[in-house]
This record gives sequence, structure tokens and C-alpha cells, in this order.
Amino acid sequence: TEKDALANNIAITTLYNIKPNKPDYMNGKEMVIKAIANKENGKILGAQIIGYDGVDKRIDVLATAISFGATAEDLFHLDLAYAPPFSTTKDPIHYTGMALNNDINNDTPLMTPIELLRRIDGGEKLQIIDTRSRKQFETSKIEGAIHIPLAELRDRYEELDKECVTVTYCNKGVTGNAAQNILLNKGFKQVYNLSGGNKNYQEVCETIQKL
Repeated sequence: TEKDALANNIAITTLYNIKPNKPDYMNGKEMVIKAIANKENGKILGAQIIGYDGVDKRIDVLATAISFGATAEDLFHLDLAYAPPFSTTKDPIHYTGMALNNDINNDTPLMTPIELLRRIDGGEKLQIIDTRSRKQFETSKIEGAIHIPLAELRDRYEELDKECVTVTYCNKGVTGNAAQNILLNKGFKQVYNLSGGNKNYQEVCETIQKL
């Protein structure tokens, strides 16, 4: 677990991946995958999944990968079985491997909700960018976030400070990653994508409030 890894001073990257177990037209339902990998060598160390159909399939793949010392990049290149009643064209396992590997190589680093909350509470200067629609932003957002929809970001990036640590987010993480790439390509120094997006962030906040 993440807790075990940190207790043993292992440098890790942590991903929250929210993906459907199969396509929407096959009545797919979301799964939340939490996976951790060794930051130094990329090896998958642990994983947990909450969801409905197909959870056992994915956790078995991850358990096998861990047993054989697989890396995040290995997950991304797995040739997994596909049919619409059972999976999406790119399986959630593939996305998990891709996002972890990108973070490990510092191409598109991730930030967990816990890490973001820790930095906010510590008074660190952060530039938090909400890339969703106006309606989504007004319904639920991270306090202090700047609203710039993804479609407007290329025209409005000069409103932002390239030197400030920046965190992009959307609802689940995909659009936030696209925004992250845009800003990195525009010369921003440090840009993180919020792992699991606003949905995961709000659920973490609710859990903390109940403790």
C-alpha cells in the first residue's frame, strides 16, 4: 500500500485512475483504480480497485504484473483481450500504466489530492487551473482555482505565471492531462495533473471531514 511504501522510505508515484469497465453503450460502470509504482525503477508495487463487473479481471492482471516485477511501462504495452461486453478498446490497465510511466519519466507528473491539500495547508503558492465547463466549475471546484476551459487555454495561457507551480484538473483527469501538455509545451516550469480530477478530490475531502 501507499502507507507501507512511505513507511519504508520508498519513493513512489501514486495514481488514481477513474475509468469505465466497458463502453457506455454496453452500460459500462466506473472503476476507481489506485496504483503505486517505484519512482526509481518504475516497478508496480501495489494496487486497489473499487467498482463493479471486471474488477477481479484487472486486479488479477495487476497482481500477476507485481509477481513478475513488471514496470508501469510494461502495463502500457500489455496485449489484453478485448470485446465490447468486457472492456474498452484501451483497457483501464493500459491507462494506468501510461499515466504512471509518464509521471515517473517526469513527462506529465501527477499530484494526488492529499499532496495538493498538504501544499495548500502549508501555504505554498500554487496556480490551480480548472479546465471544465462553466457549469461544472460553478457546481463544484477546488477553492482558489482559476477557470479556463481547455478550448480557451491556448489563447489565454499568457494570463498565467509560467514560473509558478501549476496544477491542472478536470472531472476525472483526462482533460486535465491535455491542459498539462499544453502548458508544458508553452514553457511552464512545473505543471502537475491532479490524479483522479475534481471527482476524486471532492471524495477525498469528504472522507477527511468524516474522520
